[in-house]
Amino acid sequence: MKIAAFISIIILIASLSGCIEERQLIDEDGIMPPPSPERMSFISPIMGDENNNSTLNLQEYVADGPVLLIWVAAGCKGCHSWTDLISDEVENGNISNSSVLSIHRYPSFESPSNIEDAYGENGSNPVSWILALPPENTPIIDLDLGQESKYSLYESFGNPSTPTLQIMDSTGKLIWTSKTYWATADVLDEIKNILE
Repeated sequence: MKIAAFISIIILIASLSGCIEERQLIDEDGIMPPPSPERMSFISPIMGDENNNSTLNLQEYVADGPVLLIWVAAGCKGCHSWTDLISDEVENGNISNSSVLSIHRYPSFESPSNIEDAYGENGSNPVSWILALPPENTPIIDLDLGQESKYSLYESFGNPSTPTLQIMDSTGKLIWTSKTYWATADVLDEIKNILE
């Protein structure tokens, strides 16, 4: 009798699998938050300006065409690999310097001086393009709504690890993403085709 009840419960549980629907999260007020922005921007200090007088406005930076975003960390060997490959392409005239932007991913663990040591003019893997240093609490502007998004910087960009490469079009929309750790010629070709 106990075995029959046990088997009946197992059959009942098995028949319910697959019947779970996806539910959207609701905040404390019982209101569903708006979707993460499709077109977005942020303002950030940049590497090399200790006084924080110079800032990057992402919307303005991408306005002239697609831009490759490289999410980097100072100690990330894959980031160094991608940075060196992209630097070679810029130096050889295959990619425009203004169509690349590096973004520091882990400001709570690495200081701007760590980033400068890795990617600055005298760093181990110097970049000739702008490297943004956004704090973790950097607000994201939803360009469709014209207001600040409720989503964090990292949520808005799909929680990028390092290195993550993304391409943003001139409207502020992400149109391509790769999380390939080591630089490869195949992914580089994809990048160059989109940036052209």
